[in-house]
Amino acid sequence: MVHFGSGKSGMSIGSAHATMSQTDVVVVGGGFAGLATAVALSGAGAEVTVVEALEGANPSFRGELIHPPGVRLLEALGLKEALLEAGAVPVHGFAAFSSRDAEPILLPYPSNAGVGLGIEHASIVAAFRHELSGRPRVKIVTRAKIEELLYADRRVIGVRASDGREFRARIVVAADGRHSRVRKLVGIPTSSTLLSYSVAVSLEGDVLPEPGYGHVLVGAPGPILAYPYGERRIRMCIDVPLGATKGKDKLVGYLRDHYAPHLPESIGRAMLVALGASPLGGAANHAIYTKACAVPGAALVGDAGGCSHPITATGMTTGLHDITTLAECLSTYGPTDDGLVEYQRRRYRFVRAREAFTHSLYGVLRGEGTGASTLREGVFRYWQRSPRAREASMSVLSGERAGVTTFVAEYVRVLLASAGLACGAALADRDGRAALDRLSSVISTAGDGIRVTLEKASSTLSLERTSVLDYPVGASTGASDAGAASDFASNPPSPPSAAFSSVPASASRAAPSPMDAPSNSTSV
Repeated sequence: MVHFGSGKSGMSIGSAHATMSQTDVVVVGGGFAGLATAVALSGAGAEVTVVEALEGANPSFRGELIHPPGVRLLEALGLKEALLEAGAVPVHGFAAFSSRDAEPILLPYPSNAGVGLGIEHASIVAAFRHELSGRPRVKIVTRAKIEELLYADRRVIGVRASDGREFRARIVVAADGRHSRVRKLVGIPTSSTLLSYSVAVSLEGDVLPEPGYGHVLVGAPGPILAYPYGERRIRMCIDVPLGATKGKDKLVGYLRDHYAPHLPESIGRAMLVALGASPLGGAANHAIYTKACAVPGAALVGDAGGCSHPITATGMTTGLHDITTLAECLSTYGPTDDGLVEYQRRRYRFVRAREAFTHSLYGVLRGEGTGASTLREGVFRYWQRSPRAREASMSVLSGERAGVTTFVAEYVRVLLASAGLACGAALADRDGRAALDRLSSVISTAGDGIRVTLEKASSTLSLERTSVLDYPVGASTGASDAGAASDFASNPPSPPSAAFSSVPASASRAAPSPMDAPSNSTSV
């Protein structure tokens, strides 16, 4: 197997004592995205060092649902079986409830897509670490909190930890989460909006009305996503508005009074039991959008490259798309800026549609205001009346079809259905003024979603025309030395044909970019 670095073989988990190390790739972050990156790039022939600030697992609540495109990527990377052995259970799609007593609308994944997987996040990380323990090209270093980047000729060539240790490489990959330290250090323009909070509640037993499906439940102050993540284990992710309440006791009371009455009886009863007996988990929900995901010498993957509200549960699937796309680009171009430019283009072709879809769907499911609530009625009617609509929506949600045009077409259909509802209800009451007011509200709300979509499309087109990467803002002020530049110059990257020569071809074919296959693309 040919590789391009000078790192040493051998796997070690624990704190390193050397003051400096050199390898092909340094991955910052030892969670889901970082470990999957190490699997993909070591499998492609690279020597990889993963640096992680924590000693053990991150206790924070993280994604647990992977859509079929992500599962196929896991299989291509040789990781699917490890998750099944760790307790992952199949998920066949979603069941959407418009109210407590309504019949659910089943939204199965497309028939040829396969199944999704639900699994506790800590079990994913443990399974990935175990898988990497047998790989001689990977080294994991814990208790290494990154404080600085290293530069040579305005290119990132490594990182420096708070204790002075340096980790140098041809490529640095930031997989350090949505509040990425590396992203901040390189100065990539980023917008961040706090949307709401998620409260995570674990239920025991067969309490889902539609076993094997994720459940989307609306009518409460925020939408609820419930899904299986183990045998007879159900996770509820409850969206709580900003400023709703503070303190655990008040929060429990708020959930009991304002959410439980909107749930199907079996779920509501199980939630009330869990609120009194189980600890609550949770996380803040952000929409974080980046204008770039690469600079000379470094790339962002997973949530470090941005994230959306978790209602669509696409985070881990998107992260796997990032990782396998990066591996393929570096395999083709070598550890060069050309490879990073191509990665950036392909990533945003996929991600921008996810961002627009999630932004719009969250607003509709929350149903705040006349326009959003009418659009929500239109969505449910659209799904109820048309099998084609159900399949198309799930293809967009899961990442099977990732083009912006596909999302826009579906959104216009929902808009038309909602406009019909608005006019029909008002005209039935012979109130033309009310019809116009409601229709105006629907158009205004839908217009926000279309505006965001057009902004995403414009950003993607702009990156398509970009052939060079912006220099990191810290390159002129960060840690640098002439010796580093000399070392890099004397050990240039391998030719494209040699670098990452063994990346699995199936990994890239499992998730083609929308430019390659507009009707069948991928990407909590």
